[in-house]
Amino acid sequence: MLFSVKRNAILGRRKRGTMAALLGAMNRPGEDRLFSMAWEQTPLGPLDRWPGSLRAAVDLMLGVGAPGALFIGSQLVQMHNLAFDTLYRDGSAASYALGRSLKGDDPDGSLAEAAVRVFTGHSVVLAGQAWMIGASAGEPAFSLSCAPVRDEAGQVSAMLVLAFPTSPAKSDSGPHITELQHRMRNLLAVVRSLVARSAETSDTVEDLAAHLDGRIAAVARVHGVFLRNPQAGVDLEGLIRDELLTQSADDDRLNLGGPEIILPPKAAELMTLAIHELATNATKFGALSQASGKLEIAWCLTDTGSSGRRFELVWTETGVAIARGAPRREGFGTNLLKRRLPYELDGEADIVFRPGGLVCQIAFPFAPAHATEAAAVFGVTKAAGDDA
Repeated sequence: MLFSVKRNAILGRRKRGTMAALLGAMNRPGEDRLFSMAWEQTPLGPLDRWPGSLRAAVDLMLGVGAPGALFIGSQLVQMHNLAFDTLYRDGSAASYALGRSLKGDDPDGSLAEAAVRVFTGHSVVLAGQAWMIGASAGEPAFSLSCAPVRDEAGQVSAMLVLAFPTSPAKSDSGPHITELQHRMRNLLAVVRSLVARSAETSDTVEDLAAHLDGRIAAVARVHGVFLRNPQAGVDLEGLIRDELLTQSADDDRLNLGGPEIILPPKAAELMTLAIHELATNATKFGALSQASGKLEIAWCLTDTGSSGRRFELVWTETGVAIARGAPRREGFGTNLLKRRLPYELDGEADIVFRPGGLVCQIAFPFAPAHATEAAAVFGVTKAAGDDA
């Protein structure tokens, strides 16, 4: 959020808290099932002892919008979202697998073999898989994209697997699989950066979990679109409305206006985080926190001649009875808006804390939606040792 709190590196703490605080309270599919597990009876140990990197990976897996699973540690302990259930023999097999080692359920050893390479920092694609976990071989039904998940020390601690349907009439193309691998590596690098940056501006485990959950969920929503269709863009108005919906914003107090704009990947990812930070701040301190508050969001594209087009967005809050002044120190959101976003998009952003409410202006050169460049929200697109 825009107002920073006391800086404190807390990722190493082993402080107890509620399950909702540790993994968020978004009520995503499969979340209740995970919460009800007796994880203290598994090699992972109790939920409240999980490191921040693992909690972030679980949060990502639950919200990514595609069949996803984690295989954790040397025993490849299984954890998956509801969409991944289709890769198991049946529903009971899927539930039974939670917390178990994959080694007893891997039909032909191919996942375990892929894990050996993934745990050395590489990404692996298993195309046209013809088996189901816990069952015998069948017809080719899906391809698996496997990527390393790194812990706070930079070591690979788990394998994230996303499944994509394979058409019987047409196998997955090389470029499509390569793009999926690229997206997965980028997404995991962004999540790792979010964990580290969020920890810097959180002073309790609960504070970290609350902030991190929303940020990862926002990023996962966008990446879910790209993982399902790497060539897709993201509708700006839909992006804004989705975020305001998660904040339970009252439509009567909102005024949104502008042309249809489809954002390319890098701009979509950064704008998603920017809108999330602004909306969270408005909900806690600004226009969405008071009955008298109003929020107007306007955007446009302007022709700059030979330089192409320029995107501009203005976020204006009014009616805030007690408007806070500028924070004494920059937090996650302010740094994102004033430094990272302008740097990554070659643009500019300005935040003004004025009487009555906050005003934020964002502008950058607009690239076509088919551009597929990777975002580097904090200047990192992959961890050292990962495949290029």
